[in-house]
Amino acid sequence: MPAARTGTKPEGKTRQLTLTGELATVTPLPSSSKSRSKSSIERTYTNAILPIKPEYMELIAEREKNHEYRKYKLRDTVTRIWLYTTAPTSAISHVMVTSHPKTPGQVRDPNGVGNDDFDNGKKVSKFGYPVLGLYKLKTPLKPEAMKAHGVSPPQGCVYAPKKMVDEMPLEDMEKLF
Repeated sequence: MPAARTGTKPEGKTRQLTLTGELATVTPLPSSSKSRSKSSIERTYTNAILPIKPEYMELIAEREKNHEYRKYKLRDTVTRIWLYTTAPTSAISHVMVTSHPKTPGQVRDPNGVGNDDFDNGKKVSKFGYPVLGLYKLKTPLKPEAMKAHGVSPPQGCVYAPKKMVDEMPLEDMEKLF
C-alpha cells in the first residue's frame, strides 16, 4: 500500500530525515552551471585534443617520431589532433594531421621512434596515428585561453569545441611539414 500524503510540500522544497530521525524541509542545491555549460558546447568530431609529453612533442616536431601511439581508438572521423603539451609547457602548441590508425604489424617503418616496438606488440598501445603533417600555433593555447573555448587541459582524448577550431584555422598556423 502506498504511503499517504500528509500535506502539500512547499514549492521547490523537499523533506528528508535528519540524523536524529526527524523530518526537515530542505531546498535542493541548483545543478552546477559547469555541467550545463559542458553539454551545451558544440564539438567537432574531426578534431581531437590529446595530451603529450614534451619530449615526444619534440620528437614529432623533429620528424623522428612519425606515429602517435594510444591505447584507445579515436573516432573514425578524426583527421586532426591538437597536441596539448603537458608541464612545463602546459599548452596546445601544435596540430597534427593524421588518418585512420594502424594496428601492431601495420606500421612497418623502422625509422620512427617506437615503431618496431609497436609492430612487435611490445607497447601497451594498440593504435598508431600517422603524423602526416604538423602545424604550430602562432600563440600556444594556455589553460586560461582553452577555458574561454570551453575546454580544460585534457587527461585523455577530448573532442575539440567547434568554435575553437573555426577561430584557429590551419591556414593561420605555421606549417612545419
